[in-house]
Amino acid sequence: MSGKVALITGGCSGMGLAVSHHLAKHGWKISVVDINEAVGIKTAEDLGGIFSKANVAKHEDMAAAFQKTRDTYGHIDFVYANAGIVDTYNFYQKHDTLPPPPLPLVCQDVCLLGVEITAYLAMHYMRQNPTPGGVIVMTSSAAGIYASPALPIYTAAKFGVVGLMRAMGPSLAKENIRVNCTLPGVVRTNLCDEDTWKGFPAEQFTTVDNIAAAIQKILDDETIVGKAVEVSQGNIYYREQHEYCDEVQAITMGAASANSY
Repeated sequence: MSGKVALITGGCSGMGLAVSHHLAKHGWKISVVDINEAVGIKTAEDLGGIFSKANVAKHEDMAAAFQKTRDTYGHIDFVYANAGIVDTYNFYQKHDTLPPPPLPLVCQDVCLLGVEITAYLAMHYMRQNPTPGGVIVMTSSAAGIYASPALPIYTAAKFGVVGLMRAMGPSLAKENIRVNCTLPGVVRTNLCDEDTWKGFPAEQFTTVDNIAAAIQKILDDETIVGKAVEVSQGNIYYREQHEYCDEVQAITMGAASANSY
């Protein structure tokens, strides 16, 4: 894997940091993208890579990160669209006056818009690799296929990531760009405080090492294309799209897929 280049969003904490270290140990060059500049610079130094400060929900920030990576290394082989946050407010809170205050959508911006922008840029940069192609992995969540009532905006965003991957996967496979997403179980990261984590028995956590192993499997197995890869502890499951309700839907959605571009 010598000479391979990975761009990883949210790369200086949690799953992103674990994958960054895992790939660096196997000879990859790492481009860390994160909003936390001080930690990001230190992380890049530790990895022998580069750092870009970016808000993943801003095209100009992410475009600069991609261009810096290409300018430094000449190509981008793997993009891990991983940056994410959880809802930090009570969606169901009651208000005494109408209309209620505006709905905060930072979680949606980071978890869905940020992934859309990252995947969009990855597609274009991978087309310009010396040998066109690459691998894109988006971080969804178990909440991308199972409802999480306490986190409705997070759930909506993660469902959206699965839909984005399923749309892009077959479309880009013909260009040697493999698109997949991961659906991690509960991973103990810095996204939640200690009181929140106390609500989960320790034996039920999926570890960051479990996630790194799943990413390695996706990178190694070229048959994994357009897959929603659920990771529950050390177990991996491939979650298929819902069956079509009838022949009409199969024909119309199939035609839409075939005529994507």
